[in-house]
Amino acid sequence: MLSNKKNLTKKKQLILIADRGRADVAVRLSFLGKKISSKEKNNSILVIYENKKNEIIDIFKLFKIYDSLSLRIKIKKIHILLISIYYTIFSLIKISILGFDWFVKSYSLRDVRLGDLIYDKYIRKNFSFLNPRFLNIRFLTLLFSSVYKFLILEDVFKKNIIKYSLIGSTTYISVSSILLRISQKKRVPVIYVSGESFKIIKNNQDQGDIISKYLIDKIKLQNKKDILKKSENYFKKRTKGKLITKKYNPKFFFQHDEQTWKNNREESFVFFNKINKFKKKYSHTILYAPHNFAESNHRCGDLIFRDFYQQTIETLKFAKKNKHILWLFKIHPYSEIKYGELEIAKKLFNQFKSENILLVPFKISNEKLFKSVDLVVSTRGSICLEAATFGVRNLINSDIYYDTFNISKRVKNKKQYFNALLNIRSIKKIDKSTIVWAKKILYFRKILQIENPFNLTRRRKIIDRKTFYIELKKNLKKIYTNINTNIKNKTYDEIVNNL
Repeated sequence: MLSNKKNLTKKKQLILIADRGRADVAVRLSFLGKKISSKEKNNSILVIYENKKNEIIDIFKLFKIYDSLSLRIKIKKIHILLISIYYTIFSLIKISILGFDWFVKSYSLRDVRLGDLIYDKYIRKNFSFLNPRFLNIRFLTLLFSSVYKFLILEDVFKKNIIKYSLIGSTTYISVSSILLRISQKKRVPVIYVSGESFKIIKNNQDQGDIISKYLIDKIKLQNKKDILKKSENYFKKRTKGKLITKKYNPKFFFQHDEQTWKNNREESFVFFNKINKFKKKYSHTILYAPHNFAESNHRCGDLIFRDFYQQTIETLKFAKKNKHILWLFKIHPYSEIKYGELEIAKKLFNQFKSENILLVPFKISNEKLFKSVDLVVSTRGSICLEAATFGVRNLINSDIYYDTFNISKRVKNKKQYFNALLNIRSIKKIDKSTIVWAKKILYFRKILQIENPFNLTRRRKIIDRKTFYIELKKNLKKIYTNINTNIKNKTYDEIVNNL
């Protein structure tokens, strides 16, 4: 017993920071780490890197943070390399027997779930969601490197006393996501900070959508009359397509969801004429709006399908079979611009082509679209929140920031999902108070995107690299007064007070 106590005292107390390779994240987490460290004495800060970037290292140095650990594969760590090879081979055997669905939902290493994170990283490139295969170089390399990184990080927990883990992301098999999962197993508090909000994740709590609680809490603090007026004004401008300007404004960086309200009158006229002719033949009309197939499928937790692509296939199969329903298939507006998935989505539509399934053109009136349908379906897309602002029933199957106040019907398995599609009147109607709440959430979500209250810096991509670092060094003293003792920031005080 005495020897155990002696060993315990030798262990270093650490605050871990997961590097994301982004300047704004490095500033946020460095600042928070220093703030926590100044409050709780005897805590050293260790930065965990995957790929070191000089500019990011410079930021940590500005905050007097010098200790770091690289997760890059090294020959000298022969013991961990051999264990990683063993686990990789064993894992491949299990995948070959149980399949990718099992891998996504259940694959764990030493009781830490990793399958969903690895899978999301794998399908991020090369359209691998089309035909996921475990016997190819990309997947084998990814699986091995993930196992290796996990074992290195787990070793840090064994050899030290970890007080807090600080992360800026929960997606894919990144340093942040692995650190989150190990911390949860070890019951170490995780502080997740984005530019918009924060969340303290403890024990095995599902991380969900980071902004959910923060967003709702902030809305409740607002003057009721003031936010009602502002949210209604925002809603009217958004639906009329008056929020988009030709001149780029850094303050309005997040404009992609507003772009969809710019419409082509001619295209709209032809399409809605067609719908009006068709509608009489069908019991009801459902709008299905899939996500970009490759984008962070499990960011907010588990899905009822393996991924977005599988959900789209099964939904279109179901649509073709149920010919008494008119289905509108709306491809994500970013499918071509960001992910190059437009042709894949069109191919899917053509594969399941049927008289009762119509492809929604880009640049049509969303307002008219919502007024033409009885139900809007997505995994967790913002389109469901938009539908709620018009009083339209909507269906989701994942956690998301607006999943509250009866804004959406959330199903928990495939049986519930397909039953809801057949029996949309079983979904509760959206009343006036819910519409008001939906408008408030829509508006305040945009406010968080614009203001980025936790960001501490201007967006790195808005100015060039050299200017960014000159400004950062110049303004660092404005962010805090004394880096070792008296770090002042009201927004970040909220995080520390919640620990």
